[in-house]
Amino acid sequence: MTGSSIKYLTKEGFRNIWTNRMMSVASIAVLMSCLVLIGSAAMMFLNIESLLSRIEEENVVMVFIQDEATEEQVKALESEINALGNIKDIQFVSKEEAWNEQLATMEEAQAEFFKDVSSDIPLPDAYKVTIDNLDNFDETVKGIKALDNIDTVRENRQLAQRLVAIRQGISVIAIVIIAVLFAISLFIISNTIRLTVYNRKLEISIMKSVGATNNFVRFPFVIEGMILGVLSGVVGLLLVWGLYELIVSRFNELLNSLNLSAVGFSGYALPMLGAFILIGVICGVGGSVVTMNKYLNKEGSEISNV
Repeated sequence: MTGSSIKYLTKEGFRNIWTNRMMSVASIAVLMSCLVLIGSAAMMFLNIESLLSRIEEENVVMVFIQDEATEEQVKALESEINALGNIKDIQFVSKEEAWNEQLATMEEAQAEFFKDVSSDIPLPDAYKVTIDNLDNFDETVKGIKALDNIDTVRENRQLAQRLVAIRQGISVIAIVIIAVLFAISLFIISNTIRLTVYNRKLEISIMKSVGATNNFVRFPFVIEGMILGVLSGVVGLLLVWGLYELIVSRFNELLNSLNLSAVGFSGYALPMLGAFILIGVICGVGGSVVTMNKYLNKEGSEISNV
């Protein structure tokens, strides 16, 4: 097709949207609804992921150092732990600091009693280690235990395994929900465009009878599907944003009381907009192509018989 043909067919795509505006509104509403569900599910999963990350940060491995270890050996141990890999964070906790924190949790009389009994601190120096990838939790802990100058290692393997299982389950659920909603969107858009094609089959038949190629007939519908997809993506994002902020404002006091905070939407607005537009365009263009192929690639179709 020439540049003038593409320009003409593009205008036809825009004109078709206005001419068949009821169908266009229906297509946008349906696709937008699916995108709102996808976006809402995505934000829910992001908040769950944020909560799991916070729990993971609390699931630290305490590495207690032998009292006989020298200052140089204690410093070298930090480098050895980091060298194992899969270490997100490591903090040195001196026995004085740990003892003061322990005394702070006691009643005043009880704390004074322990201070008077002995000046010796009954705790060892330690490293607080945060594991990066919990999938390799056991291997990392095993590597730490094999290092020298370590007294004991305190870890919560069961919690780590549960967190891994929860994260994997959430990922599977998210993929299934998005795939199902995407398939529903594609199906509904295809049927909506099929109705549009049916209503305009005489026009299409005339175009075919005067020698129009399949691509020439198909192009305006592709443009139409693309525009509907973009509009659905933009409107869908605005709705998800508004609903999310409304829900967060309603539950803000509850979240604060639990020392929790919702994930900010603004940081995900542009990626979600891009994803929405991409999904919308794929559904719109894909629905157009699938529907038109059923009419244009069959000998003796209902269009050719008009």
